[in-house]
Amino acid sequence: MISKRLLHLPGARMGASLLLALLQTIGALAEVLLLPVAIAAVGRSLGLPVPHALAWVPGRPGPLAALIGVLILVRLLAQAVAKSVSARLADGMGKALSQALYLSVFDPNAQKDDLGVPAQTLARLSTEGVKSVVSYFTAYIPALVQTALMLVVTLIVLLPVSPLAAAIVVIGMVALPLVSKPTMGENIKVQLGQLRKYDKVGVHFEHALRGLNTLKIFGADQRQADDLAEESEGFRRITMGVLGGQLRSLIKADVVIYTSLILAVAATVLIGQDGPSRVVSCLVVALAGVRLFAPERQLVYMMHSGMVAIKQGKAIDDILQARQGGDEKSAAPGTTPESRKSTGSETAPEASLETSEEAIRESDLESASKQADQADMSGDDSLGISARDLTYTYPDGFQALTDLNFDLPAKGHVGLVGASGSGKSTLAGLLSGRLQGYAGELTIGGRQISDLSREDLVGLQTVVRGTDHLFTGTIRSNLDPAGLGYSDWELQDALDQVGLTGLVQSKGGLDAPIDPEGGNLSGGQRQRLSIARGLLRRSPVYIFDEATSAVDREHDATLAALMDALGKESLVLTITHRLAGVRNADSILFLQGGRLAESGGFRELLDAGGGFAAQWKEQAQYEDGE
Repeated sequence: MISKRLLHLPGARMGASLLLALLQTIGALAEVLLLPVAIAAVGRSLGLPVPHALAWVPGRPGPLAALIGVLILVRLLAQAVAKSVSARLADGMGKALSQALYLSVFDPNAQKDDLGVPAQTLARLSTEGVKSVVSYFTAYIPALVQTALMLVVTLIVLLPVSPLAAAIVVIGMVALPLVSKPTMGENIKVQLGQLRKYDKVGVHFEHALRGLNTLKIFGADQRQADDLAEESEGFRRITMGVLGGQLRSLIKADVVIYTSLILAVAATVLIGQDGPSRVVSCLVVALAGVRLFAPERQLVYMMHSGMVAIKQGKAIDDILQARQGGDEKSAAPGTTPESRKSTGSETAPEASLETSEEAIRESDLESASKQADQADMSGDDSLGISARDLTYTYPDGFQALTDLNFDLPAKGHVGLVGASGSGKSTLAGLLSGRLQGYAGELTIGGRQISDLSREDLVGLQTVVRGTDHLFTGTIRSNLDPAGLGYSDWELQDALDQVGLTGLVQSKGGLDAPIDPEGGNLSGGQRQRLSIARGLLRRSPVYIFDEATSAVDREHDATLAALMDALGKESLVLTITHRLAGVRNADSILFLQGGRLAESGGFRELLDAGGGFAAQWKEQAQYEDGE
């Protein structure tokens, strides 16, 4: 069966699948014709009379060898061309489908990535699912179409030898799927049950693994292990049921095939030509018949994988449609980029790096507006940060920063990016006062940071790192460790901004317990709670040092939008290795080898084609290949 929904998936080419079926049928026809040619040649060499239906087979060695050579050449050419078409279709569709699925699940432009699909399911769809759908177009559909075409091939080959035998074989081909249908229907139900079980076990394992520390703290790890063992055993049993169903389907198919061939040979013996020529005719019917049934037998085996491909293809299409539906809603008449951000709507998923860049160009108007805002911000230099010939060398002699020169406004979102070891965290340490002893100038509000006391820096800055500590206690005490008495509304507002409201409510509210080092929270939840704690301080300067490194895709875009919004009131410095996190920043500093290699807006740096653009492209290719 053919699913119309799968025909509209990215990279799907029904024409290529039909071409594959035609090439495979041509190859099969050449292979089947070789059988009567070989049988006739051997029969003549043994002195057996050849039936009139095979009179076209040359008797002389020269023409016979030429005919055999042509048939072999046709078979090989059809096979080679089919292999090439299949490889191109598989490669093109695999890349297009993987890229579309990835960009639909994780869109750097989108402000919300929650599609309600477990991460384990997404991982399966992006790997096994894509391969299954590709196989659907390169193997299943060609086999389905070839099975229909083999009816014509059967008539071409067997009708001249024995019309009754040809009719019996054709009837067997038509009856085969009807006989297999009852078993196949039951097998499909078992197969779909296996997929659901597979998802359930995978998701359970993923959650248990992520919360392993918490499970150990509560002594619940052995119970989880027992539960997983029981679910895995259930999955093993249902998998054996799937394999048993496939075997039963093949047995029924073989019964129909060999019953049809026995009847066809018997009909040839009883009604065919008199004399020894019957032997040759029977051999042709028997041997050619086996090959004629081969594509349909293979289709019976592939029916199960075809149903899996349809289910997984529909699941992938659901994800693509879910993102597309959100995009159409966010692009409704009368909306603006700002209003779409405020409602958390997604922007359209890009199909490639080039189309992603086109989306960037479409945002130039928004960038121009941001530049105007930045011009206004630059007018207030009371708390701006400046560096002049800033150099820093660690005690061991390693020079981490060399001659940095930059000016940051009092308000705005600035991204500090670069590869590992480029000096990002060193600069963050200098800005926060954690590192001292720099050469050159580093000022905030016109005052050297080295001249400011620790208390002054703490009052001016809020530094949030990805490794910040969570204290044993409650959510409330972690948000307000100094006991400043924030109201419940203020605490809830901070939690809402980082997407933790639902989690806190599910745990029992603000007074829900936090285990040592946040052991009952995931890494991403711990980081988001740390960010919420930082938001409550409302300081003039925020420094986020790899603060979202463990945050999942579901919330990464939300936090990126939060940084942009926070930059309208304060100076926000986002230090990250992942460039998509600062895509909408007002300006970006790109460090390379401890030096300021490039600076400017995202579009400007991308167009410059330097180290930033190369790193962006590398990250995009890496994420596409995952």
